[in-house]
Amino acid sequence: MRKIILFFIIAQFSLLINAQEKDLDSLSVVKDTTKYVKTVAYTSKREFKEDLKSRYSEEDFIYTEEKDVPKEKESSPTDWSFLKGFASFMQAIFPFLLGGFVVFIILKLVLGAEIGFWNFKKGKKKVAEKLVYEDEDIHEVDLEALLQQAILEKQYRLAVRYSYLSILKELSNKKLIDYHKDKTNAAYKFELEKGNIRERFSYLSYVYNYVWYGEFPINNNDFSKIQEKYVSFKKYLNK
Repeated sequence: MRKIILFFIIAQFSLLINAQEKDLDSLSVVKDTTKYVKTVAYTSKREFKEDLKSRYSEEDFIYTEEKDVPKEKESSPTDWSFLKGFASFMQAIFPFLLGGFVVFIILKLVLGAEIGFWNFKKGKKKVAEKLVYEDEDIHEVDLEALLQQAILEKQYRLAVRYSYLSILKELSNKKLIDYHKDKTNAAYKFELEKGNIRERFSYLSYVYNYVWYGEFPINNNDFSKIQEKYVSFKKYLNK
């Protein structure tokens, strides 16, 4: 039984191989019948004309952009003449301006003059302003009379000055300071012994410097408050 089955399988395998060989033989018989035809197209030869460059050199065929050349700005003679004239004017007038400014500073600081550039109104000169004794000995003038005159004329800054000078006169009379017209207020302060007198005098000196040298304007109410401090200090010295 096994032999019969084996024989049958071999027979089927042989038939399959023969069928494949026949298919291969039939494929080899087919030949390529494709034909290639080579065609060549001939065109006429084209030549460039000799006058080509001259024909296309006209204005219509130029594509480059022309740029306007910027013109240099010429300086106006008027400007130069004005600058030269102004420089000459400043060179001539500057020394006088500088000299006038120096004179103004000297008058302001040394002489204590009240100068106003824009005040052109004429009026009566204030008598009290002349009664500033910068170089006078306080022991030779009546400070109380000058004080009352300044108050009457409402010259309160000047009244503060006379009040302060009267304090220096009082301290000098009591031999608490050595008065001299060239001494500073700070020098008088350190001549006083430490304590209540020095502290009060230091405050009065501060108020005086602020009002007089600082040119701080004060009215009647301000002067009344300041005057109370001076009166209180004199009472303290004489108690």
